[in-house]
Amino acid sequence: MDKVSVIVPVYNAEDYLPKSIESLMNQTHENIEIILVDDGSKDHSLSICESYANQDSRIKVHSIKNSGVSAARNLGIDVATGEYITFVDSDDWAETNMLEHAVANIKQTGSDLVIWSYLKNYYNKEVKLSLIPGGDQIFEDDKSLLYLKTIYGRYSEQEVTEGVSVGTTWCKLYKTDFIRKNNLKFNPVLTRAQDTIFSIHAFSYAKKISFFDESLYHYRISNSSTTSGTRFITDTHSPFNTLLNEYSSFIQGKDNFEKLQVAFNARTIQVLLWHLEHYYFHERYSKGIWNRRKEIKNLIIAEPYKTALSDVDVRLLPKKEKVMSKLLKRKRVLTFYYIVLLHSKLEKIRKRRFD
Repeated sequence: MDKVSVIVPVYNAEDYLPKSIESLMNQTHENIEIILVDDGSKDHSLSICESYANQDSRIKVHSIKNSGVSAARNLGIDVATGEYITFVDSDDWAETNMLEHAVANIKQTGSDLVIWSYLKNYYNKEVKLSLIPGGDQIFEDDKSLLYLKTIYGRYSEQEVTEGVSVGTTWCKLYKTDFIRKNNLKFNPVLTRAQDTIFSIHAFSYAKKISFFDESLYHYRISNSSTTSGTRFITDTHSPFNTLLNEYSSFIQGKDNFEKLQVAFNARTIQVLLWHLEHYYFHERYSKGIWNRRKEIKNLIIAEPYKTALSDVDVRLLPKKEKVMSKLLKRKRVLTFYYIVLLHSKLEKIRKRRFD
């Protein structure tokens, strides 16, 4: 009993994978299975996974053709044999007592899932962060705070912080039966924030959710992080618009719709920036400056971007998104483009100076 299935999607993570796996092997809660799903890695990740599996019978390795992190996590859910499921990213790591504390909490509270806090690890510093403000708490009838901070992680913060959405995949332990009974799966169409859609539906189905404010998970910030980087996406409309449609459908008819709409507008501005970073402002965009300007103008007059630019509470936005929203609201597309270009060049100079 009390077996925990730890699902780890793996893609080109050879530099960080050993530390991640060993942090799980060394858990004080020993009744676990570590499900490593290699998503068609092109480096030595798969051989690293297999090497550790030869050392520890609790490690199970699965290899799939590159299909994305959602497909990898869904496979993990399908093959999990534990009473509980948790997710860990392959470039992150856990405190050795993370699962012990999570299992104790879910049993003590009788919750469908438990949530805990984390540490954000940069190359030169570590920042301790609470995933939910207000300390330890139980959510049963009123889950509005969870919904708001899943849709937009900075909602309700006194100032713009470096925190993440409470809908992140990690820092959660689920009852396996709860996941399967509600047919919770990750949407493979989504290329970013797919974890928030999984989580927001899990929150809505759960009868009881517990949060304990202990930072037990290490979220690494690096170029290989699951959520970092600016890869070129030729079709940003399909995944990003699908994501916003999921949020929009979810908030319709909710009692606190007005607050949820505020969070949705802020998230829409964030997604608008993703369109620019992953396609329109990307160095691999090849259609020329005037096509760039025309296509972005067409994007920002379409919903929900038009309403978000008009109505967003800019106090919720970090500096870059605040500048973007003000300029794009005035259709100053090229002005923002050249600001971003200049900032990017200055960043490269700064990095060379400190490398």
